[in-house]
Amino acid sequence: MTWRANLSAAMLLLMADVAQAAPLPSSCSIAALPGANPVIEVWQEAELARVFWQPPGCSGWAPSSRSKVLVSLTGSVRAGGTMASLVTRLGAISALPSVQYWSTTDGKWGPIAKGASALTGPDPGARRRDFSAAEFVAGAQLYYWEDDVRTGSTVYRMTVLESSPDRLVVSGENVTPMRRFYLTVFKPGALQTLLTIQAAGPGVFAIRILTRSGEGSSMLATGHEKSFVNRAAALYRHIAGIRTDQEPPAAR
Repeated sequence: MTWRANLSAAMLLLMADVAQAAPLPSSCSIAALPGANPVIEVWQEAELARVFWQPPGCSGWAPSSRSKVLVSLTGSVRAGGTMASLVTRLGAISALPSVQYWSTTDGKWGPIAKGASALTGPDPGARRRDFSAAEFVAGAQLYYWEDDVRTGSTVYRMTVLESSPDRLVVSGENVTPMRRFYLTVFKPGALQTLLTIQAAGPGVFAIRILTRSGEGSSMLATGHEKSFVNRAAALYRHIAGIRTDQEPPAAR
């Protein structure tokens, strides 16, 4: 399933892969070509199993691990900054309550989180200032807490897999269970992301966000692919410096 998301902004020129159907991601390299809008792909477990898909080797995800849903958003942005400026926005955890996404449940824009803070470790009470770009060094594990509008208080871990002036690869996962109505939607490690930011030319950066629900995600997570898409689009816009509630949303 493919969406071409309208994420354009007056201050930024967005570019994306213009292929009719993006291939399943098999590496951490990004092949985003000039185009109109980012490309969003959604694959279900049966589709992934049929082609024997395995996660990119740099992801840290076990090759044999189960993927129930995989969402990929790939695009490029022309920004008047450096890699460090994009990474600084990624590390600005305290800004998450101001990041808006389109809620298909409520049919309106709303904040991703009611509260958020960087942490010194997995303890949700160990609050600290936002992460600086300099802290995103290879091997670093950065924890943060988020009071999600749907699943409540959750601790996440970002692991920096690769870091250079031209490229950043960060994996993420929930450290604590994610619950809805007192029921566990995602056990620890069941909701995973893989973010790649890659220099694609002077002032141009390719961005890809992979999101997957894996083993340990319950039936309550089924059928919410559009929510995954809209949250990925919100993160993309936030990192790129685009107004996050700009119409239209990636998916209604």
